[in-house]
This record gives sequence, structure tokens and C-alpha cells, in this order.
Amino acid sequence: MTTANAANAAFKVHIKNMPEALNTKKDVDEYCKQFWKDYKEKAKEEKAAKAEKPKRKKGVDKDGNPKEKRAPSAYNIFVKEKYAEIKEANPNMDKTEIFAEIARIWKEQKVEKEKAPSEEEKKVSDKKSSEKKKDEEEEIVEVVEVPKKKPGRKAITKKAKKTSPEEAHEEASE
Repeated sequence: MTTANAANAAFKVHIKNMPEALNTKKDVDEYCKQFWKDYKEKAKEEKAAKAEKPKRKKGVDKDGNPKEKRAPSAYNIFVKEKYAEIKEANPNMDKTEIFAEIARIWKEQKVEKEKAPSEEEKKVSDKKSSEKKKDEEEEIVEVVEVPKKKPGRKAITKKAKKTSPEEAHEEASE
């Protein structure tokens, strides 16, 4: 509910509770003016109380303990390195152009790495694959029986209608 709607709803309740002693238009107007004056003061007090509430500092959790910063990603490190290089090479470029260039270079490098892994990466992957094979050979597989399913609700089947009295008689005798 928005503040205007809340104020209007409160005003309607205030009008419903208006005393019967107010007979003239002047008395009713005065009663309404008093409500709005009180309502505005109350809103100011609530706003002031909200402002007094201390805000949480960045880098601190709910308990007041300092948060640990996350390690920068490979892309963050790349950006820090390339930003200075590109800025020196092109001093007239603005920040958005520099970041666009960095992103383009990062994308190119990522595609190159996917196409041809380096020899070091090949060695590491070969070692890992051989270790996996050894682990798989050593691993003993335990066979576990699948639990039996409980019988569910049987489907309701409709009986075929008898076409002739003779067929009905034959089925009844069986």
C-alpha cells in the first residue's frame, strides 16, 4: 500500500469516528485539518526515527565482524593488467571503449585456449586421466537391489457391453 493510499485509508477511519457534536461545516473542516496536521507530524517522527537508525557499514556482516573479500577471478586480474596497457597506448579512449577493448581481447584469448590447449595443460590432463583410470580400477562396485514398488491403485476398466443375449449367456456360464 502506498503512503497516499495509507493516508486516505486512515482519513476515512478518522471521518467514521467523527463525533456527533460537530454540527457546522466549520467544525468539520477544523476536525479534518487537525487530522492532517497530526498525520504529517506523525510521518515526520517516523522518518526521523528511521534516519537515527545506524546504517550497516560495507565490509561488515550483521554481527559486526569484518567480511572476507573474495579472491579476484581470472577476468578481474586480466582487466587490471590490460587496463593500464591500453590506457597508455590510447590516452584519448574513454573508459567504456577501454573496457570494450579488454572484453574483446579476453574473448579472443578464451576462444584460442578452447581450440588448442597448451602443452602444460595436456600434461596435466593426461596425468589426471591416468589417475582416474587407476581409481576406477581400484574402485569396488557394490550392487544394491532396487526396492520393490508398492502396488498402486489399479486402473478401473470398463466392461464391454454385450451385443446379444447369447453372448451374455455364454460369459455368465464361464
